[in-house]
Amino acid sequence: MDRLWISISIVWYLGGVGLALIALLRRQPPPHSIIFGLLLVGFLAQSTGLYLRGMEVQSCPIGNPFEVLQFISWSVMLLFFLTGPMFRLSLFGAASANLAVCISLISLLFPQWDEGRRGYFGSNPWIETHAAIALFSYGVFGLLAAISVLYLLQNHGLRTKRFSSFLKFFPSLFATETVLHRLILIAFLTYSSAVLIGGYYYVNNPDAIQFGKLSFTIILWTGYFLLWFLNQASKLYAHRLAWTCIALFLFALLTLWPVEVNRDPKPQTLSSLHSEPGHTTSTIHASS
Repeated sequence: MDRLWISISIVWYLGGVGLALIALLRRQPPPHSIIFGLLLVGFLAQSTGLYLRGMEVQSCPIGNPFEVLQFISWSVMLLFFLTGPMFRLSLFGAASANLAVCISLISLLFPQWDEGRRGYFGSNPWIETHAAIALFSYGVFGLLAAISVLYLLQNHGLRTKRFSSFLKFFPSLFATETVLHRLILIAFLTYSSAVLIGGYYYVNNPDAIQFGKLSFTIILWTGYFLLWFLNQASKLYAHRLAWTCIALFLFALLTLWPVEVNRDPKPQTLSSLHSEPGHTTSTIHASS
């Protein structure tokens, strides 16, 4: 049932994206309220799927690649709804939903990614918190990248005098840059919080974290620190800022593999969790 709810969420997200695209092709203002409603229903469906999975495993559902990608996709949409008043809901919401759909579809296309679960260093509550906040920050990185793509398209259209009939429905470049500035700060603060929690655990358990994960974490944190610092110093802006946000998000996705390598080496299937004390007896298999 959890995978079914997630599949339903993709349909609603696609409805919002499609409606925005159709409106733009017809040179009409996107219907803000309807698109917002479609995305909200999709978000609630995805939240239901993740809730069911979380109840099944009795922890935050981030125990395998499928769950990790779904959590990032959900984080993208959650951040959109939390920060939606900062920008026009229809266009940026469609961009957010498009990114969420792409991530969700990728996770669903590879069933083997959901065949087993692994814990984070013995399911320590500190490191579980670290992982959840870190993956939420990945959602912030993704939203930054999605808005950066829109910024580049708008900037290109203005410079080449193309797509003028579409560009009138976009917010100004200044407004888009303002959104990017705020999201960069949110991304840096969120990921820094995850790094601080993970650092506290590492100091007390230096042998529990492999060098590869530690190295990638430091590199990624340094990248977003420099992004925030250079942006604040007005050294990185406009299209260079947008390209940097996109590049950092792609790099962040590449850093996910050390996380899988550094997990508890004893994988468990979802069905096997029912035989353990303290878990629910309802049956929701990974193949549902």
